[in-house]
Amino acid sequence: VRVGPQGSPQFFAFESPLLRLMTDHSYAEVFEGELQGILRMRADDDPERKHRTVWIHRYYDPTSGTYDADTVQRLEIEQAAKRLAGLIAQIKTETGSQKVMLIAHSMGGLICRSLLQKIYPEDNEKATDHVDKVFTYGTPHGGIQLDVGGGVLEWARDRIGWNNSDDFGRRRMYQYLTPGAGPADEPPSDFKANSLGGAFPGDRFFCLVGTNSRDYDAAHGLSRRMIGPQSDGLVQVDSAYVTEAHRAYVHRSHSGRYGMVNSEEAYQNLQRFFFGDVKVDISLCDVETPKESDVSYQAEVRFAIRGLPVLVHERTTDHYCPILMEDKKRSFELFTAFLIPRLSPADDGNTCRYAMRVAVQALHRRDGFLTFNDHLEQIPVWADNLVVDLTPQKGGYTGTYGWRSEAPEPSTPLAPEGSAEGWSADVTLPASGRNLLGESARILLEAVPWS
Repeated sequence: VRVGPQGSPQFFAFESPLLRLMTDHSYAEVFEGELQGILRMRADDDPERKHRTVWIHRYYDPTSGTYDADTVQRLEIEQAAKRLAGLIAQIKTETGSQKVMLIAHSMGGLICRSLLQKIYPEDNEKATDHVDKVFTYGTPHGGIQLDVGGGVLEWARDRIGWNNSDDFGRRRMYQYLTPGAGPADEPPSDFKANSLGGAFPGDRFFCLVGTNSRDYDAAHGLSRRMIGPQSDGLVQVDSAYVTEAHRAYVHRSHSGRYGMVNSEEAYQNLQRFFFGDVKVDISLCDVETPKESDVSYQAEVRFAIRGLPVLVHERTTDHYCPILMEDKKRSFELFTAFLIPRLSPADDGNTCRYAMRVAVQALHRRDGFLTFNDHLEQIPVWADNLVVDLTPQKGGYTGTYGWRSEAPEPSTPLAPEGSAEGWSADVTLPASGRNLLGESARILLEAVPWS
């Protein structure tokens, strides 16, 4: 939504990720009634288009009694994952494609992980022989925890397991994510539910994290009240990603009218991760915050790409997801951006411009409690906007940057080191940033080709 020149609201419509994949990347759906397959594509379709088809794993159909209540079967995660393996095998046979890319929402992401981490290894197969990339929306990779009850409700849920609700508890997650684990096995103390466990490369996995709990209306708002504000209404922020994966934070709810699946923010992250040509890792390095025992610092990041009407990444204090600047750490990962130069609106059709707002908030404590005597709400102790132009060229990259506090356009040349296989460059902070974070503090950009 935007406010127009006359003050009236102007709405932005997002058509759905399926339709956008079809219009932006020439994908085709393969459904006819309840069946799906290449044989149902039109005879006049481009033969190569069979490699750009959308298939849906309808793992929830056996659970639904809408049309035939006598055949209702609630699938275990492992069963649904095995059916997904069968669908992937069908896709590879019918299309001739070597691998597939998986897109999953909520529990669908756990089914994908069970496939990658348990089903394929138990069949002595490598997940990477079948799956290229995985993108998850609001998946409870670390399980579902409640903000009320002190753990008693989770204990009851995991013991009773009504309607498979224990699928989001640590015990069941260990069973369906671990090769060889059975229904009676208990997780060891070092089991980490939100880890890929080496079964799939984290660089090929992307997690979209929602931070808007207020607009999740399931159960008349009961869900968001029980899960808490630091969530998308169903999945807490710290449980919505696997530790090895790339991730983006968007101010969207788990589902519904303001849900993440049907959002421009999510789609832009998805298409860039799947079809991007350049990956840029962005970090804040060599930080030395003032040594004050009663003050802690938090970083905020907002990331924008020229030509888009939305932010593709947003970690802020008011959305309960800032970057905690721990005293012992000197470097902090800010974001990994995936760029598509051919979609650039620049005159040369190749230069990618992106901007990142970096801010630092200070929290003051007295006798162990937060104090607001010197507090100005939403006013950071330092903030600035970094604008970068990055142009891929044969043999590497060229680029310029600029801080908006110093210049309206990015005019300072980047001094990259590396080659076409990998490139890095330092961005010096403006004086106001160095005064707070130390004279050596810098932004590190690391760009590599991506496919």
